Amino acid sequence: MKTRLLAATVVLACGPLLGQQVTSKPGMSHTEHVQARGCVRPGKEEGCFVLHDIKGHRYYDLTFDAAGNTPELYTHISFEGIGYAHDAHCSQGRPVHVSSWKKLPGECSKPALSKGKAK
Repeated sequence: MKTRLLAATVVLACGPLLGQQVTSKPGMSHTEHVQARGCVRPGKEEGCFVLHDIKGHRYYDLTFDAAGNTPELYTHISFEGIGYAHDAHCSQGRPVHVSSWKKLPGECSKPALSKGKAK
């Protein structure tokens, strides 16, 4: 009986410590404010937007509000948003939910159109 009581006391006493270890693991859902600029390009997956911030040496998977306020592809923008540590659906960069963006001057390069075979 004393052994069971001692075991229960140890489990109850260590519970908060174990909980802290689980929540402090790196890569858990930590967020941070992100600001960057670059060209919006299509991702490999349908509906994905990717931006390469040359100055910050990072790639971002961008998501925008469903309200339709989304920049056109190959538009040079600056943005602010919330960056997440988890993998994104697009898996081409750090996932960011964009809270605001604005179009910047300058042009983004577009891929060359492939020419069909001559008959």
